[in-house]
Amino acid sequence: MITRETSLRWFIIVTAVFTSWRLLTTVAWLAFGPGLGPTHPLTQIFFYLSLAFLGGLFWPISFFIDGLSNPFGWFFPPW
Repeated sequence: MITRETSLRWFIIVTAVFTSWRLLTTVAWLAFGPGLGPTHPLTQIFFYLSLAFLGGLFWPISFFIDGLSNPFGWFFPPW
């Protein structure tokens, strides 16, 4: 039987993994991708990084909103 502490620990581990993965792929896209638009590049960088961070942090909700319609795009933002 799984205890509450064990299940919470696994939930936090999964959340940290999803958040790290989404941030890593977003930073890779920003560094090696096609580039940003000519206007407001810092705003675009902040938007992509916050979208990756919050999507990983609140992954159960984010996956059911965005991930079910485009699972590849959810696992590899901002592709």
